[in-house]
Amino acid sequence: MWRRDTLEIDKVALALVISARKLRPYFQSHTVVVLTDQPLEKVLKNPDVPGRLMNWSVELGEFDIKYKLRTAIKAQALSNFVVECTIPDDTP
Repeated sequence: MWRRDTLEIDKVALALVISARKLRPYFQSHTVVVLTDQPLEKVLKNPDVPGRLMNWSVELGEFDIKYKLRTAIKAQALSNFVVECTIPDDTP
C-alpha cells in the first residue's frame, strides 16, 4: 500500500543511509542526532518493514543514532533570528 508519508520516510531514510556511508568515521566515533519531522525511528526499529527499509535499518543499526522530532519554528523565534542576523544600515 503506497502512501505519501511512506515516500517521505523513504527519502529521509535514504538520505540518512547515504550520509552514514559517506561519513562513516564520524558516525562510528560519535553519537549522531537526527532532527526530522518524520517518525523515522519508529519505522526503522519495526521488524515488519519491507525489503529495502529493513536493509537500511540493519545498516544504520551499527551506529549510535538518536532521533528527535523536529518541531515547527515559532513565529517569535523566527523574527528574533531575523533581527539578530540583519546587517544594520548605517546610511543617514
